[in-house]
Amino acid sequence: MLPPFGPRDSFGREAPLPNTVEIAVAKLFSVRFDVDTHRCVREGMPALSALGERLGVRFTFFVNMGRAVSRVSMLRRRAPVRTAAKLSALDKLGWRGYLVAAGLNPRVGAASAEVIAMAHDAGHEIGLHGGRNHTVWQHGAGSWTAERLAAEIDAVLPDLARLLGDTVPAGFASPGWVTHPQLPSLLAERGFAYVADLHGPGADETDGALPMVRTRLTGEPGGVAYLEHLRAAGLDDAELERRFVRDLEQAGSHVIVYDHPYFAGIRELRTVVRMIEIATAHGYEIVPVRDVAGAIAE
Repeated sequence: MLPPFGPRDSFGREAPLPNTVEIAVAKLFSVRFDVDTHRCVREGMPALSALGERLGVRFTFFVNMGRAVSRVSMLRRRAPVRTAAKLSALDKLGWRGYLVAAGLNPRVGAASAEVIAMAHDAGHEIGLHGGRNHTVWQHGAGSWTAERLAAEIDAVLPDLARLLGDTVPAGFASPGWVTHPQLPSLLAERGFAYVADLHGPGADETDGALPMVRTRLTGEPGGVAYLEHLRAAGLDDAELERRFVRDLEQAGSHVIVYDHPYFAGIRELRTVVRMIEIATAHGYEIVPVRDVAGAIAE
């Protein structure tokens, strides 16, 4: 079993005990999963939580508490933006999962409270992923007013906080990477500690209301889920491993890799294990994203 948490700082990290020396870790590696659909939370999260317990590592799950799909928003969607190779929703969810998501459109996190609470109790980081509807945020949040943005967050934050022991999560990640200039200040007012809305090469940002953490291992352009992108591009296991080693060596000392539980947690568990083994062999400590955010803020 994972050890229980002791006292925590504002990022949710375990605080050093009095009269002890905190040892700085130079290289940090996080596996970030965005929980967008019912299959993510009902199948992918339990599998990944069990894997984390077996390996003695903690993942980060950014959970959407509302619904995955908005037919109105999808019909109003503008011309598609060019992205790296990726799989279709049907490829990832399967026929049954696709029909459930498109037809029944169940709530994601709010309908699976026990899964989220169990992952939190096991030591995994739980963050918030958008507001009442994943697609609505992804297709429109960049142009919302601050009042609309705050209303979306406030509609779901209390439900998630209750599952975390009446604690505001440390991290927030916007669906589709669609952020807003006033989002960091709104989140800071509500007790969040960082935002994870940057992707691809580049630097983290620490000069705003909250640290803006960059997820470097993604499919670009567009911030496609990492393993999904590599499989859609046709890489086999050996080619994927070589590519991961190359990307890891180029990414720097604070590395976050991004995927979805309904893909990585169902089809690619062995690959996740191998990535953790490789990162550890390269001198990285496997930590939740909140630890990376805390390191860049110091």
